[in-house]
Amino acid sequence: MRLPNGDEVTAPTPVWGLDIQCEKGTNLSYGPWADRQREQLFLFFFPPRLPNHEVPGEIRQVQQFDVRLNILAEATVDILFSKLIMRDGKQENQTNAVHMNVQRGSYFEMTLPWTVSDDGYVTKINGQFLHVDASSSLNYRNLLEAETLDYRVNVHYPRVWNHHQTWDLEFNGCKATYHFLYAHKEFFQDMIEDWSSRVPPDLLHFVPYSWNFIIRMQEFELITLANGYNWVDCEHQANAHIAFCGELFDLRFTLPFTDFLPETVLLKFIIVGENVDLSLFLPPTNTSSNIITALSRNARLIEKEDRPKHSFSSEKWRKFCKLSSGWVDCWHVPELQLSISYTYHPVPPVGPSPQANVSTPEKEELLLSPIRAPHRKKSPMEIIKNLTPEQFDPTSVTADCINVDLRITKPSEIKLYGSVLRMFINLKDCTEQYPPCPTVALDRLIFEMNKRYSETQLQVVVSPLILTTSDDPNHQRLSAHQHLHTGFLMLSGLQMRGDAMFSAEERSLDEETLEYAWLVELTVGTLSGKLTTPQLQNIITALEAFVFTVEDAENSLRHPRPYLYCYHGTPQPQCPQTTSEHFCPTTDTIKYKMVRASLDGISLNLVESGTILCFQMQELLSDPLIGMEAAHNFGTIVKDHNYALTSHTHANIRLLHKQRFFESVVGPLVELFSTTNDIKTKSCALVAIASLLPWLPHIVLNAHIQKLLPVLLQGLNTSDFSKIGEASINMERHDVRCGSETRLSILTTLASLLKQNASPAERHTSTLISFLMPLTTYHPLTVGVKALECLAALVTLPVSVILPYRNESWSIFGQPDSGLFVQTVWGTTTTLIYTTPSVGY
Repeated sequence: MRLPNGDEVTAPTPVWGLDIQCEKGTNLSYGPWADRQREQLFLFFFPPRLPNHEVPGEIRQVQQFDVRLNILAEATVDILFSKLIMRDGKQENQTNAVHMNVQRGSYFEMTLPWTVSDDGYVTKINGQFLHVDASSSLNYRNLLEAETLDYRVNVHYPRVWNHHQTWDLEFNGCKATYHFLYAHKEFFQDMIEDWSSRVPPDLLHFVPYSWNFIIRMQEFELITLANGYNWVDCEHQANAHIAFCGELFDLRFTLPFTDFLPETVLLKFIIVGENVDLSLFLPPTNTSSNIITALSRNARLIEKEDRPKHSFSSEKWRKFCKLSSGWVDCWHVPELQLSISYTYHPVPPVGPSPQANVSTPEKEELLLSPIRAPHRKKSPMEIIKNLTPEQFDPTSVTADCINVDLRITKPSEIKLYGSVLRMFINLKDCTEQYPPCPTVALDRLIFEMNKRYSETQLQVVVSPLILTTSDDPNHQRLSAHQHLHTGFLMLSGLQMRGDAMFSAEERSLDEETLEYAWLVELTVGTLSGKLTTPQLQNIITALEAFVFTVEDAENSLRHPRPYLYCYHGTPQPQCPQTTSEHFCPTTDTIKYKMVRASLDGISLNLVESGTILCFQMQELLSDPLIGMEAAHNFGTIVKDHNYALTSHTHANIRLLHKQRFFESVVGPLVELFSTTNDIKTKSCALVAIASLLPWLPHIVLNAHIQKLLPVLLQGLNTSDFSKIGEASINMERHDVRCGSETRLSILTTLASLLKQNASPAERHTSTLISFLMPLTTYHPLTVGVKALECLAALVTLPVSVILPYRNESWSIFGQPDSGLFVQTVWGTTTTLIYTTPSVGY
């Protein structure tokens, strides 16, 4: 109507509603059974209309029916559901429940629309629980605690009864603590199965719909149990926990039911977290609890600019994960986003075959089945339980696909304990008298995994990372040496690739495939850095503490299964392949494992005031100042000492350490000798090889004889060796060992090898003879004697090899004071005569 002032007003619509006040002793119970009764009542009073709904035109018509329930005192809310279990060979219903205590001020509102608009109508449900405390019917009852829990449900129905419906569900919690167990997975799965429709799919009654979920929590704690082998202590609560605490948790996903029996269904989950902390708790019964607590309390942290850094902020809301209760913060992430995409193939319900394929006896069975006693249909897993891959190939069907993408876009900080393994590290020591914690910084960490039926591939890529460590603050240095206060290690990159292979041989379809191979390739870049010995000791101490807490053998729990499964998938004592002498082997026992690692290079400098010790692989040999000295000291590592590097001096001497060291350096040394054009570097490489030869077993040298002979022959060449000797003298005037000791080392090893087996030198006979003959007159005489021994060993070669030299003979006389005479007739005999004033042989 129109008012006197000209304004138009509309009379309010009639209000229809119901207000319920709940006082003391209120208990509300709901569940799948009650929801099915509600559905039947709705279908009776509001049956679905096949014609489209029409938009009403009445002016004074009730628009909606409002129901409001107010809780004026403490009340309980129970969600009841049941599941089928086997007991004494019979099926029984087991009742489970989610029990909630709510406080005064909680309410529930529901709006039922009474009219239809152009786009349909919307049913609204919303409410709030105050100070909710929820528990489950499991033995471990902790489930959810929250100061407030708001919920909102909007259901949009279109005007056409079988058009797409939209269900929007939103839950908002504030100061919430949620306890998660692996058993909750089956617990809530049973609830969903009991709540879901038990009517077989029917195309005539199919209605497409989508469920849109939003779960948001402000100031939350997500607590999980981390006991070994999934043990749960329900009585004394002596459990190890890992918790995720933060300011915001936002989970969004959609469950689409838009197609009738679709071939695939795509599910997308998006999780966003802000200011999230990863916290660790060890019970007092764990012997590592005091260690971790002490490390957390007394750690000295520093920033990149070498400024003292405070620990993680303690001004955060915590109810369960309090630092005063023994919790330790391990990781802080300002912002993270987790995206999960899951494409799966729904299993259609089991039903009769098409009529055209049904045989006559089966037709009779179908016709008589309504009057016979009901029986339970076999599930798909029961049908395929006895099938083998020979009867059905699992790879013939399209696999489900799961894509997981975790992104941490802002800088995060990790304190690395033995139980928490990440890459931005703050290792810990114990008191303020010790140096600050070593810190590792990196820009990017990428993890990828591709899992298929017969193979799983994974890859880890780490960007360049830098480890920094500082001296003890009480250690004073001169102003000229202040640059040594902070040390660093830098790794140019790291890549790890893994490949696990699986087989379905002799396995039924309901059994897991057998992992028979695990291949790992580790590619490490160049490790370079500068450290003082106290800084190196600081890193080693931190690593020792980390490894100790990782192993933690004394706190390991016993596996709940007292036996192991063999590779046939049966318990070892029950396997037919088990004998009285040994068990049938497990999968890990017979699994093929291979690890291949490569390191681009090492350049590590141990420095101190006025001194430096540099570790490099090949770069040292190219150094014009210390290259020759470094070459001679290659043999120091494998040499037998009476005063150092022995067990009496407490050196840790490992088995076959000489062979392992030689295998690791012989390839690079030979390559350096063959590829370099610098005569000084070539000299150093040759000296390094020669210094190793006298201290290695012949069986090791024989394996590399074909690779070493060309290098040794060039070292015996007098013309080339003179150049090398000159290079050695120019590099270090007081050191002329390259012309004597190196030749003697080469000739000694060569003579010993040729005496055992001269056949590898067969194709080098001419070169050897031409190089060895001039050396017979070389000073000192020991070099000449070893050269003659090499010539004598060559006589053992076949006659066809020696025959070309039969008519050749050499008579070489030494200098008058040497007393050396040799006459050699190839193929017949060899005579060595050496005379001195007192003795001759």
